[in-house]
Amino acid sequence: MPASDSRIAAGTTQPVLGLRLAGERASSEIRAILLGARIDTRDLPEFAEPEELAPGTGGLVFVFRYGVVVFFGATADQERRFVERLRESIVDPVDGFETEAVTIQIAPGADEQVHSDGAILLREASTERLLLTAIVLARSVILARDETLIGDAFERIDPLVRMMRAEGRAGVPARRVMQQIGEVLATRHGMVGRAQIGEKPDLLWDHPELERLYARLEDEFELDERARAIDRKLDALGDAADILLNLIQARRSTVMELAIIALITFEIVITLYEKLVG
Repeated sequence: MPASDSRIAAGTTQPVLGLRLAGERASSEIRAILLGARIDTRDLPEFAEPEELAPGTGGLVFVFRYGVVVFFGATADQERRFVERLRESIVDPVDGFETEAVTIQIAPGADEQVHSDGAILLREASTERLLLTAIVLARSVILARDETLIGDAFERIDPLVRMMRAEGRAGVPARRVMQQIGEVLATRHGMVGRAQIGEKPDLLWDHPELERLYARLEDEFELDERARAIDRKLDALGDAADILLNLIQARRSTVMELAIIALITFEIVITLYEKLVG
């Protein structure tokens, strides 16, 4: 797939790289696809840092190291071939791609905003504006995946909580509870550590004029509210997992204490028997 003249050395640690697609833009749609937990960008030497992309009329593709690829103006065939190109670089691929798409409308001199139908109005199709939109869309698709994972975790842990409330015991192996705790911690790490949801993009440091556009996009996709809701659910999951683990550990302690009492009782019986028959 042809790229711009800009290049970046293999082994980059940049959070996002870009590539200018050949030909005219096929559409005005920008689409984010979550491919996995991470994308290894060291094998993408044809990519450049977004600010180094050459101007052009073709579409764009942005690759985020935290597992998301965002297309603007790409054909379905370009998307398919590009995702296939990335397949070897995807770390921990997801089961079924999570996607999110919106329409971009370009209106020079217009007030940049989000229409009631969800379309995003931009003054120009500059790399900075498209990158900012891509960042918001990438974060939104990460949140959507986390919301699904947390929902699944609640469904799995709910029967354990019900049993604990009804019977006063967990009735589940400690290993399974530890897996639940591990999933909670992994989700929190992914949200805070990889995608840095809740923090303003570094792009705004160099382009403070885009602050208003970012605020409107963040509000439209409810990034802050969704992140806080996820955080509350993660706290609830963590508390439930801790309680279950404590119950299991308490049950093990009780079993061990009963075993010790039984051994002492057995030893006393043996001693008494030896004295009686002696």
